[in-house]
Amino acid sequence: MRHFLTIMLLYMTALLTGCDKGPGWETMQLLDEEVVEIRISAFESWDEMNGDTLLSFKDTKAVRVFEEAIRTARKQADAAKRTAPDYDVMVIYAQQSPIHAIKLWLGEEGEESVFSYGFKDGEEAVYVASAKHSDRMRELILQEGR
Repeated sequence: MRHFLTIMLLYMTALLTGCDKGPGWETMQLLDEEVVEIRISAFESWDEMNGDTLLSFKDTKAVRVFEEAIRTARKQADAAKRTAPDYDVMVIYAQQSPIHAIKLWLGEEGEESVFSYGFKDGEEAVYVASAKHSDRMRELILQEGR
């Protein structure tokens, strides 16, 4: 009986390991470092990030809103991208790590938002954040931008 259970366990492990989550499950990646600040700037160019910061979020709760939206955004076809992003988003880490540069198309209330990594490189992948995350980001950006 013990031999049978071992074989079944190995079979189930192999089966589950071999299963792919399928398209739409790949998410954006950030470093495994503490995020301490999110800087938001108006989009100006694909070639560089706008250094004129409109908003800076250092509050832990606000930082987590953006971090969660970015980490859970799912990879989608390039067609999900709109013409030009609304914002440049810079993710600042506690350690002397590189800054993550991200472009953001902020969705309207109740709509999804779209992210892409900061610099256009041919067929750049885009990542879609849920309407819930969009609404939370909108609330922070629009509230602070008044």
